[in-house]
Amino acid sequence: MRAERAKQLLKNGVYRTIGETTATLSPRNGAADARLRVLMYHKVNDLPENPLSVPVGAFDDQLAQLRELGYTVVSLDDVLAYYRDQAPLAARPVLITFDDGYRDNLEHAAPVLQKHGYPAVIFVPIGYLDGGRPLPHEEQRAARGLLNSTVDWGELRELEAAGVRVESHGISHRPLADLAVDEAAREIVLSKLRLEERLGREVRSFAYVKGSEAHYKAVHLSLVRQAGYELAFTSVSGTNGPDTDPLRLHRYNIEPYPPRTFELVLAGACDLIGIKDTVAGTHARRILNAALGTSSK
Repeated sequence: MRAERAKQLLKNGVYRTIGETTATLSPRNGAADARLRVLMYHKVNDLPENPLSVPVGAFDDQLAQLRELGYTVVSLDDVLAYYRDQAPLAARPVLITFDDGYRDNLEHAAPVLQKHGYPAVIFVPIGYLDGGRPLPHEEQRAARGLLNSTVDWGELRELEAAGVRVESHGISHRPLADLAVDEAAREIVLSKLRLEERLGREVRSFAYVKGSEAHYKAVHLSLVRQAGYELAFTSVSGTNGPDTDPLRLHRYNIEPYPPRTFELVLAGACDLIGIKDTVAGTHARRILNAALGTSSK
């Protein structure tokens, strides 16, 4: 796990350097404040040496910082209305999202969100609800006794009652680009139908697994649209405006950043880091992770 810690420190340093340089050379003006920032979290817990996690206290601090910096947390319905009806968003809008359906999102994140009065969205892979199996990228940690459980079907309504809206993250937590087209279509369509049956409402948005430009293709955008989704979220860094394809919305992957780094990310000063989410950048990251021993499924 020392490699994971080294990787985290390296990433924080790179983000801070890029952000401070951009903020100095090209200060942002008020126009960026009208653009939507989407934050992507995974786990919120205090387990040590647990990648993809933000400690509970750090999560609380980040939510408080959003208000201190003048951002307005909006709901998925607000974003849907923005892209479907051209309804205006609040000033400096932020949407909070979670991927993978971890139980700690219900146990730890939801109470913090309620404390601040913020809505959020959680994207769940339905193949890992109720099964007790670790997600593919959690298998090695589970074998060492570090368990990151997912919610079950019955807890989806608890999440929604707490203000965390449940949407689709497919079935098997495999990137669509790794699947045959018919299998990808099944992931996209069946996950939507099953969730709608359980929740008793329409599911309107989808999050691509892993979500870089290497992890989905043009055909998948078509499949998502045909299935009836109105929004789909990538993991490509950047803000979103009226010109952004609503089926390729950008998100900032949020980690336990120091406050200044978090501020720079929100301001868009670190957007250059989005090069890591291109096809070439994804391949380069795979090589780096292999060298550090931090590769995951």
